[in-house]
Amino acid sequence: MPTCTEFTSTVLDSRTAPMTIQRLAVKPGDVLHDMGVRFLVLNARFSDNPPHGTRQVLTVAALSHTDAMGVLVPWTMSLSVDAARGRDATVEAPEPDTRRWWVAATLDDRGRLDGANGHQEGADCERCADRPLDPARRNYVPCKAAQAHAWNEVGYWEDSRHRLEAPRTYYVLPVIADTWEDARMQARDLCERLRTVGHL
Repeated sequence: MPTCTEFTSTVLDSRTAPMTIQRLAVKPGDVLHDMGVRFLVLNARFSDNPPHGTRQVLTVAALSHTDAMGVLVPWTMSLSVDAARGRDATVEAPEPDTRRWWVAATLDDRGRLDGANGHQEGADCERCADRPLDPARRNYVPCKAAQAHAWNEVGYWEDSRHRLEAPRTYYVLPVIADTWEDARMQARDLCERLRTVGHL
């Protein structure tokens, strides 16, 4: 189990200064300033709640023990889409970096990393390329949407969750690493940190 002195993560590296955006535009990987504290956004989705309409649901983790305000686990905050559309939010967003990996992570029912796929900014990407007429061919271009690829993957997993036997949690994590192996290890260590300590 990582301790406070052993834990290192690059999820907070290479970020913009705090800036104001529409609350509805908050994405996984952003550091959200809310209620006077700071949270890392681990996932963002929309849910239909018939009595209350569509809501924006953010899964967040506190950046520090002080930010945790006694809530030592990742948790969700939700807001109606109409309210989120009309409200400003202060965030620190990840800056573009060709060493950044966006990790789509799935956690088991105990909160341990169960599997992950990575999408690197600027790496060869088939999804960003035009589809060739010949299905046997593959076109590749530098990836311009690694964050979106990871976020879409997590969304697909969430939509398919009824097929999984045990409950799962899904995160989108931005780490900086030279290899996928290092990025995956950082994601695993971060998930373990959130499971055991409850904040970054």
